[in-house]
Amino acid sequence: MNIFKLILYYNEKYLTIMKKITLLFAFLITSLGFSQEVLQDFENGGLGGPFGDAAAVIADDPASGGTRGKVAMLTSNTAGTVWQGINIALSKNVQLTSDKSMSMDVYSLEAITIAPKVVSGVSGAPDSTTSASHTGTGWETLTFTFDQGFDNTTTANGEYGAFVIYYNWDSGTSTFISSPTDRVFYVDNISGIGVDPPAGPTAPTTTASVPPARNDWDVISLFSDTYTPTAVTNFDAGWCGSGSVEEVDVAGNKILLWKSNPCQGIEFTSIDASAFTHMHVDLFIADGTDITDKVWNLKFVDTADNDVLEVNFNDASNPALEAGTWISIDVQVDLSNFDKLNQFGITSANLNNLAWYDNLYFYRAATASVNNNDLLGFSMYPNPAVNRLNISAKETIQNADIFNVLGKKVMSLDINKTSESIDVSNLTSGIYLVKYNVNGTTGTAKFVKQ
Repeated sequence: MNIFKLILYYNEKYLTIMKKITLLFAFLITSLGFSQEVLQDFENGGLGGPFGDAAAVIADDPASGGTRGKVAMLTSNTAGTVWQGINIALSKNVQLTSDKSMSMDVYSLEAITIAPKVVSGVSGAPDSTTSASHTGTGWETLTFTFDQGFDNTTTANGEYGAFVIYYNWDSGTSTFISSPTDRVFYVDNISGIGVDPPAGPTAPTTTASVPPARNDWDVISLFSDTYTPTAVTNFDAGWCGSGSVEEVDVAGNKILLWKSNPCQGIEFTSIDASAFTHMHVDLFIADGTDITDKVWNLKFVDTADNDVLEVNFNDASNPALEAGTWISIDVQVDLSNFDKLNQFGITSANLNNLAWYDNLYFYRAATASVNNNDLLGFSMYPNPAVNRLNISAKETIQNADIFNVLGKKVMSLDINKTSESIDVSNLTSGIYLVKYNVNGTTGTAKFVKQ
């Protein structure tokens, strides 16, 4: 073999080897790019709201001599619902497109079957529920694939921002067990293909139109900077987990961002709403959102008489949902049966982190009324107040409560005299409601804290 053929031979060998190395690196890069990683290890929290009367806490590794650090301790009970479970936050979104599998470590000393679920899909990715079984031998790594479509869901396809575990699942019937059980198990190291979440939607830069002036007694206001707020006892009742909404500030006005839960429950002291005729809420959906199949459902509930009225809005309703602008939903409603209205619900499983709302209230045409503040000789100054709020009445004021715009009680006072100077310096700036009692008669007055 002459020198030229020898050089040519080794050049061909070299090129062949380099091609194989290049392919190997490409394979490794691809594998690393789509490898699973731990998306929640509970070392720094990670538990959202439990639901269905389930319980969940961060605890130490239950295994003897365990070295896992912090894990999630999940407890179900016979008094809860069959669908009791827990919402779990992930450090990243999980991608379930070509590879639809995830894994997590589960500790149990009895054989159990649980049902993991992925929710908060990006760009309309559908919810998906699957199941995973444990043999009861302590810590086991369970791998599960979201291709079963249990619990009226479908195969996962896309990216997801949140993870749910249902505690009680029947592997034989592929549904919830017929009766909930007392069960304790632990989970750790929830893993999947992690991807950074897309940039969040842009909040509105302008506020909704200011509602018109109305008499306090002609408005039941659940959230608004304009009207005196109703004394709400729970603005985030946890019907679908806590953290349903988040208060944000836009141009100096407080509005609410609709978060990752499918519903928000609002609870308040029973109100006679039978004479009220209209419902109002202002809604803003992020610009660029595909409105197709999006819904915004509003529900009145009277638990004493089991009365329910649901008013639903979608892309074909009146008014129709649309993106990039404030929508004024102002519709007539028949509340004649709601003389003990004590709950209001909002549901939307597909506008998570895409919608903001303001000015949620019910109203009626202007009516004449005796103002208890005048009747009782109640006065209040200065208004706005900075450090102290002075109140007085003709007769003894037994007590007074102060509520913020969300209806949360922030101060409770026993007074038992005709006047009082209240220290409000620790209150944040905003609108507040003073609810007071004089000789068995209740009065309300609104003030502004600067």
